Amino acid sequence: MSETQRLTRAALVRRFSFAFYLLLYPLPWLARGTTPLAVIAFLCGAGLFLVLPFLPGRFALTVGLRAGVYALIGAALIPFGGYWGIFFISAAATCGAIRSRVSRFCALAPILAAYGFLSWRLDEGLIGSLITLVVALGVLTTTRLSMDLHRQNEALAAAQEEIRALTLMTERKRFARDLHDTLGHSLTLIALKADLALRHLPDNPQGAACELHEIGEKTRQALAETRLAVSAIRLTSLKQELADGCLALQDAGISVAVNGDTTLMPPRSEAVLIMVLREALTNILRHAGAETCGITFRRNARDQAELEIRDTRSRETEEEITLSFREGNGITGMRARLVELDGSLVITPRRDGTTLLVTLGNAP
Repeated sequence: MSETQRLTRAALVRRFSFAFYLLLYPLPWLARGTTPLAVIAFLCGAGLFLVLPFLPGRFALTVGLRAGVYALIGAALIPFGGYWGIFFISAAATCGAIRSRVSRFCALAPILAAYGFLSWRLDEGLIGSLITLVVALGVLTTTRLSMDLHRQNEALAAAQEEIRALTLMTERKRFARDLHDTLGHSLTLIALKADLALRHLPDNPQGAACELHEIGEKTRQALAETRLAVSAIRLTSLKQELADGCLALQDAGISVAVNGDTTLMPPRSEAVLIMVLREALTNILRHAGAETCGITFRRNARDQAELEIRDTRSRETEEEITLSFREGNGITGMRARLVELDGSLVITPRRDGTTLLVTLGNAP
């Protein structure tokens, strides 16, 4: 359904829902009786009331003029003995749709003044006239608030649409950057290694074989990193993210051992843990030079959920913490997200690798 159709349908619903109030007009007939001419006059007035907002093109009236016509319908129906004040109430409600405060007052004041004058001349009774005026002002205020709320909802919907568009644009840029970082470097290195392998042939087949072996390893690593990059744009669960990450590590030749189950983690933390797991495994792929990776889900002695990611290199080293787990490279983002869940992140360097431990607090 288009926006124009939606607005037209909403206007029809409002118009015909208010038409039920027109049934107040014939109520006095129950006590005093009526004539066929009065019934015909009421039906004509009600029909004009219903179709007036939908007049096409050059026949369409402004909101202020429509309110005036509703008041004239009420005045015209006075001789037929019904509750003609309901049309003045409708006219006041219509004035509430006028945005300009000055224009709204200029349209409303003559309508209420006309009602007051006619009530006085027809000796309708002070209490009944005051009740009609109070109801008219009430529906005016209600319409005004309803229109304001409608405009705010439209502005909110427009802002949400803009946020979605900006989020999509940001995500596309991030994905393009990740693919460039992942494939650009890898493909350049593969092309370089292929050229070196060709230079080794036919005189140095052993050197060519070594280069081809490195091309195979780099290709598997590029494939694994591409899997993680693609999985980052899918809506996924922690269990699926774990499966994708393990497959990516295995494609890169890294052995993976998983202990525990993702169901040990609180559901409220799933989105954060997906981000932490993805960032950690991506960094292990790119920087750690690991041979094995252990992923453990568990509960500690205080019944706090813990996620431990432990990578192991083939040889021990005395160097500083591996690049993958230095502040920056997503680690700062992990800490910020975990603080929101009363959680913490501890990085422990070892001579043969690094251990990353995420602990989630007991906050609800």
